[in-house]
Amino acid sequence: MDFRPRCDARSWATRAAPLLVVLVCVAAVPRAALAADTDTVVLRNGDRLKGEVKKLDRGRLEFSTTTMGTVYIEWDKVIAVTSSNLFNVELTDGTRRVGSLGPGQAGRIRIALGDLASEYDIMQVVEIRRLREQFWSRLDGSITLGASYTQSSGVGQGSVGVDVRTRRERFEASTSFDTTVTVQPNEPESSRTALSVGYSHYLKNRWFVPGTGKFERNTDLGLKLRSSVGTGLGRYLVQTNRSLLGVGAGAVVTQEIPVSGDTTSNVEASLGLSISYFTYDTPKTSFSLSVAAYPSLNVGGRVRVELDTSLNREIVSDFTVGFTVYNSYDSKPPTEGAKKNDIGVTLNVGWVF
Repeated sequence: MDFRPRCDARSWATRAAPLLVVLVCVAAVPRAALAADTDTVVLRNGDRLKGEVKKLDRGRLEFSTTTMGTVYIEWDKVIAVTSSNLFNVELTDGTRRVGSLGPGQAGRIRIALGDLASEYDIMQVVEIRRLREQFWSRLDGSITLGASYTQSSGVGQGSVGVDVRTRRERFEASTSFDTTVTVQPNEPESSRTALSVGYSHYLKNRWFVPGTGKFERNTDLGLKLRSSVGTGLGRYLVQTNRSLLGVGAGAVVTQEIPVSGDTTSNVEASLGLSISYFTYDTPKTSFSLSVAAYPSLNVGGRVRVELDTSLNREIVSDFTVGFTVYNSYDSKPPTEGAKKNDIGVTLNVGWVF
């Protein structure tokens, strides 16, 4: 007599069918539906939302829900946030706290870590970042494209800009690439290109230590390539959910390869000012201005000035239209006879992520 279990195809399929049905049903459930909406946001109009707090940046709270997807809430419309997850929280005075989020007294937020808890006015909070986020979710940035052509003069211009940054509790790292190329009849092609990498280490009371590395090219100013590294000390004088104002000073070491002539090395002081303003009332608008002066310490009378400004307005979700203006000045260009000033204006469309 054969006591071995029967494992013919029909009996196996009969026993496995219920399990397969369960697995298919589980796989068909969206990932978001499997996650519990454990965080709560309460708005000034009394609405209460359930979901997951992602981050607060530039006056917008990113909040993920299973019913509405990801929504962006203006921070001044929020009166309470509750989440048991751990976050990095930054205040207007530069103070940084780590902890879970909870409601405090009216108009205040409670940040707790273990038995330690502190309460702050909710409008003092300018940034919230989730701890242990995935790398890609920590990236912010933008991509812009611009072009123009004038038939009467035959002048054409194109531009590309990429800006990517990541922010953690004690530092911010960034990289950017900008290039503008101009072509016109009977004239050589001219270009202005900059690739930079930056790092800022944050100290107490809104102070920070910046570090930069940069490669630049500007044929209009007689510059084939300038490579530079620098550091210094800076401070944010204003830091709110609508604006940011920072100043800094330091030193930069450069090496320049001119369009014609010998390679030179320079040491420069650096003085900088940056202003950002952003509003998320419709239409969403952002404005930025940065200006930096570089007086040379080893070439008498030489001063360089770089000014960049941009204005962008959202036309549809995460897509913008705007313009950028730059002005590069060099009192003693590296190539003899080159222009001292280069100004450009570009209209562009962009994507913010």
